[in-house]
Amino acid sequence: MHSDTQIDIVFPCYNAAQWIDHFIEDLSTLDCAWRLVARDDGSADATADVLRKWRDRLGPRMLLVDGEGPSPNLGIIGNYNKVLAATTAPWILTADPDDRWLPNRVALTLGALRAAEAKFGEHTPIAISTDAQVVDHEGRLVAASYWRWTRSGPPARSSTRRTAMESAALGSTMAVNRALLAQALPMPPGAVYQDWWMALVAIAFGQLILLPDITMRYLRHGANATKDPFTSSLSGALGRLVSAPTSARQRVQHVLGQASRQAGAFADIHAARLPADELAALKALARFPQLGPLERRLALVRHGLWFNSSLKNIGLFLLA
Repeated sequence: MHSDTQIDIVFPCYNAAQWIDHFIEDLSTLDCAWRLVARDDGSADATADVLRKWRDRLGPRMLLVDGEGPSPNLGIIGNYNKVLAATTAPWILTADPDDRWLPNRVALTLGALRAAEAKFGEHTPIAISTDAQVVDHEGRLVAASYWRWTRSGPPARSSTRRTAMESAALGSTMAVNRALLAQALPMPPGAVYQDWWMALVAIAFGQLILLPDITMRYLRHGANATKDPFTSSLSGALGRLVSAPTSARQRVQHVLGQASRQAGAFADIHAARLPADELAALKALARFPQLGPLERRLALVRHGLWFNSSLKNIGLFLLA
């Protein structure tokens, strides 16, 4: 990567005042022409003030979207729509203020993105994502691999339907090109998480490239938008299944509800462009809340709607 590389780093924030300084200070080591595109989503803490302080300090290296007064709370998807739409660089990296990038984060993902554009063309939607470490609020290692911890690592065979059930792409490790944003934005209300939606666009219409490298420390602090994995250990998963079957079923139903809502939104927007079998699978997933237990299990098998690990698929089949 060279110093003239142009990138936008999107930085949507919500109640993140305690982490922003550390993240932006780390950006000073980057050997590229970066710009931070940030927005506060109506935080109750000092996030807006901290962002304005950095905007005044960084000048043209930071764009603060809706930064002159109180910002409305738009939620995760609405906030990401705002910052992503404000980008202009050919390559975009997504970031969360509570995570810490490792030194290889930018060079590795941008190198892979550049190579993919050289191979498939710059008009092909491309998303790059990597693995990450998981740490607690004191920086202690929780898991050496996010993918192993969540049992969400890349499947042996990727497809739109598999990605609609579960995505291995982790937002704070992602790099995408403008062709992907042209297909992905605006994300609809039915989108669950920005990284999941962009992964769907990439796998359906371009290239989703998942690298096994560790490029980030993913912080778990109790206020994350996502829950701790139910299947982080085999013994833990079996124990919860036996001791609290109702809770386990509710967890599976919650995940299926998210996947169902997003699959329906994706199918509605892109129905004319999807292969018939993939569209049928997405529509079947979208109907899950209206199906009975037997119909759900038949749909899982008929349309290949599976997670990325055998253990999770056993739980899925038992509890769907």
